[in-house]
Amino acid sequence: MQKNTGYVGGFAAFNNGTIENSYSYIKLNAKKQMSAGFAGENAGIIRKSLAMCKINKTMTGGFSGNNNAEDSCYFFHSEKEGSKKLQKLCDPHHGQRLKTVQSEKEAQELGFDTEVVWEYTGAEPLLRFQAEHWFYEVAQSTTTAEDIVKISTPEELFDLAKKINEGDRALASAYIQLINDIDLGGREWTPIGRERTLPFHGVFDGAGYTVKNFVIKSKETENKGFFGFLNGEVYNLTVDCHIKGGNVAGGIAAICEADAVIGCCAAIIELSGKKGSYGGLAGRNSGRIFHSYAAGKITFLVIPWIFGLPVLLLLLFLLFFIKNPIILPSFAPVPYDPDQDPIPGETIEPNADGNFASFQFEEHIDVDLATGLCKFGFKNPGNSNHNIVIQLQFTDEQAIRIMGSTGRSEEDQKKLDDNPDYDPAVNRMIIAESGAIQIGYQLENLRLVEQPNGAAIPPGEYNAIVYLMFYDIETNERAMLESQLPVVISVH
Repeated sequence: MQKNTGYVGGFAAFNNGTIENSYSYIKLNAKKQMSAGFAGENAGIIRKSLAMCKINKTMTGGFSGNNNAEDSCYFFHSEKEGSKKLQKLCDPHHGQRLKTVQSEKEAQELGFDTEVVWEYTGAEPLLRFQAEHWFYEVAQSTTTAEDIVKISTPEELFDLAKKINEGDRALASAYIQLINDIDLGGREWTPIGRERTLPFHGVFDGAGYTVKNFVIKSKETENKGFFGFLNGEVYNLTVDCHIKGGNVAGGIAAICEADAVIGCCAAIIELSGKKGSYGGLAGRNSGRIFHSYAAGKITFLVIPWIFGLPVLLLLLFLLFFIKNPIILPSFAPVPYDPDQDPIPGETIEPNADGNFASFQFEEHIDVDLATGLCKFGFKNPGNSNHNIVIQLQFTDEQAIRIMGSTGRSEEDQKKLDDNPDYDPAVNRMIIAESGAIQIGYQLENLRLVEQPNGAAIPPGEYNAIVYLMFYDIETNERAMLESQLPVVISVH
């Protein structure tokens, strides 16, 4: 029997904390590891979570590498019944074929909440988070707006990590908030809280933004992730990165200590190495993680050079098709918005290099109650390769405070109130919505949505959330990665 040299999980390498309502969508290939689609080893609690993965002969488990998961956890696969690959897994009883779950009702019967948390897609990924509910309203406690450390540039983010890693305890315990997406330009990232004695133990609110295009390859860094040692709270953050090597690694955090909390976060990751414990979102988790996902690929393979060029060419061929899957155009298109107009003089040249979306709009939105129009000034340039649907949202908590209700019918609201997973601070309602905006088109105004119970927004100035959903221009498939951005609306 081969000796395991560590743990590998699509979501977490090792868990002895709590993980709820989360999923992994990872291409995983790990040799000489205890490996599984979600958790390499679970010694804690995992509830209402799932892994979507291709089963391979190197995996020890479909969901958990040590067959320790609750009945509400599953791995979805495309293997035929009786497959030898399935029989070799330590937890085949948790497996569900993609073809056997063909409706929202069947997903509900498996224990997944499709009213508040999950959305049944009918394609891969089979289930994902409902767009309007995937945001955590962070309570600021005694922190005032002046005390919030706002980060908007790569230089500010690098400086933040440097100061915390040099022992700045005030920053390590601060309330930090991103105010836009940050592209690190392919530079080497040193994790925030690099040493166990200097963890991050404040609050980091990504505010729905993404930190992208960074790598962690340095041999001097043993615990690799956006955070190294995390003993604080992280919400509403997406990272898109490449990590290579290290002792423990995870996209959001390498090591989540007992007091760590991660909520409504995502890791889009490419992770590779020869030994250690690697997870898509977290390496080792002793804290609490909820409503989060990991997507990408994790590879633990040593390529023997004696096989020479043909093997390397084959691997390159396989990686090309992993990155560029052939998807049949079988998704129902979202209707185009009737109010969209071509951008004058715009050249339609969709970016052919992978997934690419570009957009612009007003950050301060004027809402006219008389016309029902929200002046938005949105443009989807001709170099984008996704059509875009826009929603303007309040959290339920905001809606109740501003409008006196969530806008839902009494019956629908009662269903939510009776649901133990319902949280007004997380759940959202839609104020205004568009149809699909094509590449090279612009939309001047969003239209207010008529609320089922007749509730209306009173005049005033409010914080709101813009939620953007991206759809492939050829297949109409909805992209896994979406964007949510805070805005201010002036209602009159």
